[in-house]
Amino acid sequence: MNAASSDCLIHPTESLQDFFRQRIESSVEKLNIDKNDEALWYLTRLLCNFSRTHRFLDDNNTRAALTPLAEYYRLALESHTKQERHLQLQRLGDVAIVVAGLFAGALQRKPVSVRYYMSMGEAAYATLADEAAHSTRQKSLQAVFESLSNDFSEYVVALSEIPTQTSHEDNLLQMIDEWETTQHPALATALRRRGVFIEDTTEPCETLVH
Repeated sequence: MNAASSDCLIHPTESLQDFFRQRIESSVEKLNIDKNDEALWYLTRLLCNFSRTHRFLDDNNTRAALTPLAEYYRLALESHTKQERHLQLQRLGDVAIVVAGLFAGALQRKPVSVRYYMSMGEAAYATLADEAAHSTRQKSLQAVFESLSNDFSEYVVALSEIPTQTSHEDNLLQMIDEWETTQHPALATALRRRGVFIEDTTEPCETLVH
């Protein structure tokens, strides 16, 4: 059997966790993103968890489907306990960063854009980072959420590098057209590498729940 090509998506590793950890760290180094070990560990565990479909999609008693972010926000607002609100906001942020990073192409067929997912996810993590921590674990997670919020678009770009995306490498006009449609930060990064000027459209977010 021939050795696996370096462009293959999956290589033999000790575990799924090793695969995602190696891919994320490689993306962060390639993109010169400031490394936050705790945030990278969180994303690694998140991808491992979401690799199981039943943990990524929600079962509404009829079929498994991805819950709209606005629904997580509504549930957070209507939560009766701080812990329940925290979990809904964390779920919102987690789904948003994974969808924006790995499944942005699917959003082209949806009424919402990748910018919407990024704005909602960034704001959810910012809200979690602003909450008072009452334990060592909560303080640790608070720092992770702060990092994910502050560098949300960079982490989205890093996640987008995990699959092989050779289809964008040869057609510059196609990349520009897709950028104008989606304004995905990964496309902006790729276009800048090829000398195309892309204006930074990132706007600061506000926390979702006070």
